[in-house]
Amino acid sequence: DDGLGLLPINVMSCKKVLVLLGPTYTKRLWCAVELFTLFSFSPEEQAAERVQVEPLSKGDDLLEELSRFDVRQARCYDPNVEARLFNVIADMSYTRFNGCIRALGESLLIGV
Repeated sequence: DDGLGLLPINVMSCKKVLVLLGPTYTKRLWCAVELFTLFSFSPEEQAAERVQVEPLSKGDDLLEELSRFDVRQARCYDPNVEARLFNVIADMSYTRFNGCIRALGESLLIGV
């Protein structure tokens, strides 16, 4: 499975990253890993400009949930892939990972 190894190439080759922010977004591990990849390989300001967030419902609840993100609450359909992703995240630090996603949520809340 080359998905994880090719993820940085795929994400960084995109001009924009579309985030369809619905009630399950912060619970989907691959979604979080894609965002983290973007913020890891680009300066924060440049990465934020490339993210287009489209909330799927009215109100700030989804943005607030993003600003309180905890990767340990996210899951993957395949438990083997989930274990691999969590091993990679643990090597980088949960705090750093969560911080990237939370910062995006906080910046979006400020912009609302």
